[in-house]
Amino acid sequence: MKRSRMDTVLIYSEKYLEHRPSLSHPECPERLEAIVGALKRAGYWSSSGVRVVGPSPASRADLELVHDSKYVDLVENLSRSGRPLDLDTPVGSNTFEIASLAAGGTIVAGREVMSGEAKNASALVRPPGHHATRTMGGGFCYFNNLAIMIEALKREFGLKRVFVIDVDAHCGNGTEDIFYDDASVLYLSIHQDPRTLYPGTGFVEEIGAGDGEGYTVNVPMPSGSGDAEYAGVMHELFLPLSEAFKPELIAVSVGFDALAEDPLTQLRLSTSAYGWLARYAVEQAERLCDGRTIFVLEGGYALEASGRAAVNLVKVLTGERPNPPVKRQRLGVVDEIKHLLVDNWPLK
Repeated sequence: MKRSRMDTVLIYSEKYLEHRPSLSHPECPERLEAIVGALKRAGYWSSSGVRVVGPSPASRADLELVHDSKYVDLVENLSRSGRPLDLDTPVGSNTFEIASLAAGGTIVAGREVMSGEAKNASALVRPPGHHATRTMGGGFCYFNNLAIMIEALKREFGLKRVFVIDVDAHCGNGTEDIFYDDASVLYLSIHQDPRTLYPGTGFVEEIGAGDGEGYTVNVPMPSGSGDAEYAGVMHELFLPLSEAFKPELIAVSVGFDALAEDPLTQLRLSTSAYGWLARYAVEQAERLCDGRTIFVLEGGYALEASGRAAVNLVKVLTGERPNPPVKRQRLGVVDEIKHLLVDNWPLK
């Protein structure tokens, strides 16, 4: 079948279902099965505008683009011994293999988009990655899939500017750590107030350092925040920041754990919100970087609701344009952020 630049690519492998941290662990195979099942029932798995592409594993050199070699050794050795990374992040005999496949699948998504083989992509991978720092994993994460992809694409395609928006309910402390002093990546994380949720980082004062000062933007959301509050943040921060930064690629860490139904968090997004949030990213990419957008799965533990949200997201990737809520709620934290970044970005 001839490939079309109009394709949306979904990265997936049944190997991802083989990662089972423990019988009662929330980051379970069933969460990915629920997403894939919902997409199949909605007709997107066999749609003429969608290609499902299998991953290939990241090489050790790929992993070491962002992770210290001693940490890569640690994950590999723990996989042999079966000892956990921490209390929340168990390690099994196949953890190193499947985590490498998740990172590799995310690289494949990036290559499909950057090569022009696809208009956009969603990497349906697990285990997730955004809590993995240069030297340590945690929070169910082993390797930072999205960060590895970005560094691989920098080398392969010469990328200079990547905008990352993280909508997981938890701050992506790993992604923040990796790019904290890097002006080539503008990282915007919208997450539940870190005083109330793991990992306890992601405060407004964390804005980057050195060359990267002003290129980390944390938006801690009060518990109970929902569609109106998120719409306000996207309008007042994402739009002007992306306009000023002029990215060559927009990459989204997608956590479905900001849903109202999620058992681990206290945010209140609707399943339809993941459609119009994706619309913000896709339309800005169409305006600024030839439509190049990549969505990478992170958390999300309400199975049925995550499936519905994923369908709403893929609808946007394939051309639908749902409207955001008419009402936008302005949060005081947005004014704090604008004040902190007044010397870095034209935020009014």
